[in-house]
Amino acid sequence: MMNRASALLLITTMAVAAAGTPRAEPAQEKKKEEICPWCKNDPKILEACGCVSHGPFHIGKKDTIDLAKRLPAPRWIFLESKHLRYATSLGPLNIPLGERARVEAELERLRKVFPNIPKKIQQLDPWLRIHLTVMKSEDLYEKFERLLNVTDADFPESRGTGAFMGDGKYLGEKEKFEVVLHTDRTTHFLFTEENMGARTTDALRWHFKEPHHLTASIAAVDDLVNDKFLFPHIAHNLAHLFFCAYKHYSYDPPYWLDEGIAHLMEIESFKDLNITYCSDEGAGPDRERSKDWMAVVKTLIEKRRATPFAELIHKKNFADLSREDHVTAWAKVKFLSEAHAAKFAQFLGSLKGRLDDKGYPTGKDMPGYQRELIKELWNWTADSFDQEWEAWIKKQK
Repeated sequence: MMNRASALLLITTMAVAAAGTPRAEPAQEKKKEEICPWCKNDPKILEACGCVSHGPFHIGKKDTIDLAKRLPAPRWIFLESKHLRYATSLGPLNIPLGERARVEAELERLRKVFPNIPKKIQQLDPWLRIHLTVMKSEDLYEKFERLLNVTDADFPESRGTGAFMGDGKYLGEKEKFEVVLHTDRTTHFLFTEENMGARTTDALRWHFKEPHHLTASIAAVDDLVNDKFLFPHIAHNLAHLFFCAYKHYSYDPPYWLDEGIAHLMEIESFKDLNITYCSDEGAGPDRERSKDWMAVVKTLIEKRRATPFAELIHKKNFADLSREDHVTAWAKVKFLSEAHAAKFAQFLGSLKGRLDDKGYPTGKDMPGYQRELIKELWNWTADSFDQEWEAWIKKQK
């Protein structure tokens, strides 16, 4: 993995940020600007909303101080929570009329800690945007742990003598998960080139070995300037990071499963969104407006075009996945997570925590191992899995 790129909407023109260094501001004004108007950077208030600090902290190869110096933007804001570290250059956002009910419901949660947030607010400043994003990201982390049937307590600081759970307390990785949000592709290019040695127009996920952690860099452009569409896209990328990190990122998980889980997190948690299709590094961005995927998969089944499990397990990269593969992978993950939650968690844990005879993680013959696991857990063959899945799908509304 982690040069796996998840797709953004292709554009024919791109606004390029000014290449010069941002205007230096008086020290007093700069200091005032760095204080969050809602939490006041107060450790007790931050703790009450599930956060740690507004920085500085490690991100990418270096830290937030280096990032702010090297990436030109009017303002960089940082926020660290229990499991995540965010850097964002996003500005204020006017709340669209159709989105006010959703945003108000989210803000009401923050008002329990930040009671000074006005009622019927018309605009989110950058500080509220990042607090809301981090709050929802931590919600997603909890949801992912429920999918895996694990808790934070299951992951030790480093590998111990008990059941293998990776080599760190963040789903098996040493350090927290990181997301960098850019207002344009200029700083996205700079960040990925300097930290990952790659340049892509679409979002880029990366695994850093020293120290072990996973990072996503996302250009919030086009439709993604609206948080309504941006956060589902973030959720898709975080799902990939979480699953690859699970029990330590030592080898690539099955691509159909990795993408199916990301679609599940993207679609099931958030309504009326765009769908992200992952591709390999260098491929063009790829997104589309969401459809009723349950209706789509039922049509695929009727027309005998749904991809069989025996084919999905042999997909060697994201580029191998067709549109039918994406929908089918999502539907099979949905089936397993809803109809067989406990066994599905065992399935995921076995796939991501597989060890060889010497006790080292191994991704050898993953197609064969997936066949072995469905036989062991459900007494299914590849064909009977598909039959059980189709019968369940036909009953869904």
